[in-house]
Amino acid sequence: MKRVITTSVVAGLLGALGYVPVASAEGTLYGSVRSGIIIKDDGDSDAMWDLGSVDGGDLGESGDRLWSRIGVNASHDLGDGMMAGLTIEKRLDQFRTRHQNVWLEGGMGRITLGQQGSPYHSAVSWDGANFMGGNFAMAPGGSRKQGVSFASNLGGPFDFQALLVDDGSYGEGYGEGVDGFELSGSLDAGGMSINVGYADNDAASLMGATIGGSLGGVGWEVGFETMDPEDGSEDTSLAGVFVDYSLGDGAVYFYYEGQSGAGDDNAWVAGYSHALGSGVNVIGEHRDTDSSGTTSVLAVVVGF
Repeated sequence: MKRVITTSVVAGLLGALGYVPVASAEGTLYGSVRSGIIIKDDGDSDAMWDLGSVDGGDLGESGDRLWSRIGVNASHDLGDGMMAGLTIEKRLDQFRTRHQNVWLEGGMGRITLGQQGSPYHSAVSWDGANFMGGNFAMAPGGSRKQGVSFASNLGGPFDFQALLVDDGSYGEGYGEGVDGFELSGSLDAGGMSINVGYADNDAASLMGATIGGSLGGVGWEVGFETMDPEDGSEDTSLAGVFVDYSLGDGAVYFYYEGQSGAGDDNAWVAGYSHALGSGVNVIGEHRDTDSSGTTSVLAVVVGF
C-alpha cells in the first residue's frame, strides 16, 4: 500500500535528499520493512541461523535478501499533455540506491534518466518469489541499470522499451561511448502476456522471452534466457516456470529454474504468503539449489 502525502511533506523529504521539487508536485511516500528468521544449510557444515538481523550478519542474507526499502514518487503536470517526475528508492540496509531517476512523459511515451528498472530483466524474468528467486540471474548489473531509456505508450496491445548505458558497469569503456543497450517488447494477447528482451554489452549478448497468464485462481509464467559471452566461451542457457494459487487471504507458489551450458545447476523455491491485514503479510519460503544447499525464510513484511 502506498500513501499520498501533501506537497509540503514531499518538498521537505526531497529537500533533505538534495532535490528541490516543483512546488505543485504530487508525491507518494512508500516503504516496506521485512525481517524474520533465515536458516541456511549448505550440507557440508552446521546450518546457520539468522534471527531478525538487518545487517546481513555472517549469512549475508537477512538485511540484503529481504530487501527492506523506502521510496518517494513525485510528479508535476506541465500542461499540454506533458508530465515530469522523479523516483527515489533506497534500501534500508546501508541506505543503498535501488532507484534514482527523473522522467518526462508525453503522448508517445516516457524518457527516464538515472538508475531505473532494466527493460531486459523485466521482460525475461519469470521470478514471482518474494525473497529467494532469481538464483542464476545472467544479465550483468542485475535488475536495475543506470542509463537513459524510452518506454512507448502506443495505446494498444503492443509496447516497447529501449535503454542505453554508458557508466562502465559492463567493464572497460567508461566515457568512450555506449557500453551497452537493451530492448524489450510486450504483447497483451487475449489474457496472456508475451514479453521478449535483448541486451548487448561489452561482456556478452543476451536474449530471452516469457509468456504468462492466469486461469481461475492459478497464475503461471514460463520463460527462457540465453547468454553468448564476447570472449568466445561456452554459452549459458536458463529455463524456468513460476506457478501460484490463491487461497483465501493467502497464496501458495512454486518456482523452478534450470541452468545449462557453461554452468549446470538447478534450483526450486516453494512458498506461502498470507495477508494479516492491509500492508501486513507473513511469508514463508524454502529454496533448494543443487550447488549451494537450502535456505529457509519465515518473515513478517509491514508496508505503507
